[in-house]
Amino acid sequence: MRLRSKIYLYSSVLFSILLIAVNLSVYLLFQYMSVSNEMKRVEQEAKSTVEGIQQFADSIPPDDLLRAFPPLNGMIRIVHSDGTSFSSTSPTEDQLIELKREYDPKRKTERITMDGNGYVWVSVPVIWPSGEVVNIQLVESMAETESRLKTLRSVLIGVTLIALIPAILSSGILADRVMNPITSMIRTMKDILMSGRFKRLSLKGPSKDELTEMGETFNQMIDMLEASFERQERFVSDASHELKTPLTIIESYASLLKRRGKERPELFDEAVEAILSESIRMREMTEQLLMLARKPEQWNVTVEAVDLSKLTEETVRAFRNAYHRDISLIVEKSIWHNTDQSKLKQLLFILLDNARKYSKESITVRVYESDTEKWISVTDQGIGIPKEELDKVFDRFYRIDPARTRKSGAGGSGLGLSLAKDIAGAIGARITLDSEEGKGTTASVVFSLVNESKASDGNSGSLPSKRS
Repeated sequence: MRLRSKIYLYSSVLFSILLIAVNLSVYLLFQYMSVSNEMKRVEQEAKSTVEGIQQFADSIPPDDLLRAFPPLNGMIRIVHSDGTSFSSTSPTEDQLIELKREYDPKRKTERITMDGNGYVWVSVPVIWPSGEVVNIQLVESMAETESRLKTLRSVLIGVTLIALIPAILSSGILADRVMNPITSMIRTMKDILMSGRFKRLSLKGPSKDELTEMGETFNQMIDMLEASFERQERFVSDASHELKTPLTIIESYASLLKRRGKERPELFDEAVEAILSESIRMREMTEQLLMLARKPEQWNVTVEAVDLSKLTEETVRAFRNAYHRDISLIVEKSIWHNTDQSKLKQLLFILLDNARKYSKESITVRVYESDTEKWISVTDQGIGIPKEELDKVFDRFYRIDPARTRKSGAGGSGLGLSLAKDIAGAIGARITLDSEEGKGTTASVVFSLVNESKASDGNSGSLPSKRS
């Protein structure tokens, strides 16, 4: 059975049961109240009748006395302890004479049935003038009450049958309302399977129920899958395109070594140097490609209080020792910020490496802060970047004029600044570039105090006091 049919069947049955249960409860409650009121009324009437009979019991014979107190639709009877009785019935209830009720010394009130008709029977023990205890029994018809109950039954049955129609229709509407998003999702997934293209659900209305939430979650999942697919596709495309050149160079020099390496030692040194250089470049490019292919949430960013001045000093020292370059560090004071220490160090290495590639002169690194921001700037005295190309250098594989980079001895994959931009975004910073062609470039990592407060809200720790 399909889910829509199950929802339709279960909700229809549930609505029907609830409707019948409510109407049945109404009827039973009304019946109980009506019968109780009728029995109380007959008891009160029996009390009044007994009082009247007792006034004249010593002066009027029982037969004549009972004729003076007949109920409107019923019978009155006096039963002695020896079983003899005297009765009087209304003209419409002659059959009650055949009612068999024995002497009972206790006061009783019962609902009885005779020939399919309902009656209230009341037995009251009374001391007769002779000193004997007799029963005065009053029987009254419940025809009027039963007629009202019958009418109520008919009305409730009719109302139940009529109400079942919209209940069943609403079950169908409910089933459609529940199944429409699911059906749409199934149809969309089939379209994705058939076409191989990502599609999203069309959500209508401002509703925020679970079905709408399910649709929004599905669309978010598709966004995530599409982004992951695009990253993978871009990685494969970038890797196949960019790794082709170093692999070709390595293959060419390896082939040259195989043919002439033993005969020409100078060729051997050149080939080994080229193979090593291209291997290193290929490794760096592969690491950068893999980093760019990851989702930002997979970078495992750990926010903690970081001394920007100290971290920059350690990074500059390590870079200076690795590349033996002249790097000047200007630190005004100890500056703290909530960020990821290892990712920030990786970001600074990228900026320092860019400065190294595009400049042979001294590199200047400065750490400072303003009223609203904290800065780490890396300044080189290299070839600079034309103003019209400043916005493009963050694009993947974008490189400025190859002739100029060859002339200056610079080179790279064009992934460094693209990766730096992604890392900066992940740790709550941004990168700015200020460059003048022929004079140099300043790349800055900028932390906003607004971003710091947001990071602090998600971090249970607090900033340590600044060092003097």
